[in-house]
Amino acid sequence: MKIRKRKIGFFSAFFGILGGLLAMVGIFLALSSREASPILAGQPEAAGLRVQTMLNALQEGDYETVSGCLYGTPDLGMEGQAAEAMGQLFWDALGDSFTYEILGDFHATDSGVALDVSISALDLSSVTANLRERAQAMLEKHIEEAEDPSDVYDANNDYREDFVMNALLAAAREALAQDAKTVTWNLTLNLIHENGQWWIMPEQDLLKALTGGILN
Repeated sequence: MKIRKRKIGFFSAFFGILGGLLAMVGIFLALSSREASPILAGQPEAAGLRVQTMLNALQEGDYETVSGCLYGTPDLGMEGQAAEAMGQLFWDALGDSFTYEILGDFHATDSGVALDVSISALDLSSVTANLRERAQAMLEKHIEEAEDPSDVYDANNDYREDFVMNALLAAAREALAQDAKTVTWNLTLNLIHENGQWWIMPEQDLLKALTGGILN
């Protein structure tokens, strides 16, 4: 099919979706700060269980459990993103990519205990960097291959939403297959003891790892 010489206006909607994917990190900025007590309470075994629970949930894509292990139980926003096919594709790929290694033993801090870990995961920026160009090329390819104009345009002569989304998803899958890179974060998990439980502090290095490097 010949490509019509008209402005392709789907990008604003598409990058609105991508913007929503990134907007989730804003919730972390709303976490209230606290002055932690320098008293070390509770048993390290319980702290270890809390860390293990979070890391295992991370590998399983269970972000509700991950949130439940973090101080303040912040809404990580993953379930909302899953409502969009594009967000679901990226978060599934991110969840499937997580691996971790615990480095050494707990050590005491002024506010509780800390544990060094290594977390490896998909670097989401590696698949989004050239996504605009891939989406443009994929849309044009789909237009060229379409046999019936009604597969491309609706009654108002605008691009059909399902047609555009199929092209975008194809571009995203291509980016995940060809551009995806893995990155490793070596970080320290700081835990505090409050209300009879150990909580992992949602510090920036950890949040960056949880979001595939989106949080800078």
